Amino acid sequence: MSGKKYCQMYDNMGGFAPNTLKAIKDLDPGLIELIHNMDNVIVEDGALDKKTKRLIALACVCIRSCEDCVYPQAKVAKNYGATKEEILEAVNVAVLTGGVPSWSIAKKGIAQLFEEWDKE
Repeated sequence: MSGKKYCQMYDNMGGFAPNTLKAIKDLDPGLIELIHNMDNVIVEDGALDKKTKRLIALACVCIRSCEDCVYPQAKVAKNYGATKEEILEAVNVAVLTGGVPSWSIAKKGIAQLFEEWDKE
């Protein structure tokens, strides 16, 4: 069942799954079930559309200093239609609320995404 949930999450993120999610699927399949159930909040439109929710999540991971989380959140935001400007603005909100170290956390993931984006 965890393989099916993982595939659904992959599809929900626009055909992308972060390496952390892949590792959880392989090492702790039961956790995928829990994450899948919680993830519905961010992958479905509600009062906020899923792109906006993903941009909020991007700002949050910057503030929480999760460097490995920046690229996946930004990539999925892009998959949901976010522009480069919107992604940068979300990081700027993180800097405003979390301080300049938030930009230091974000720089590699954002640079990686933008480099890939420019090659498309």
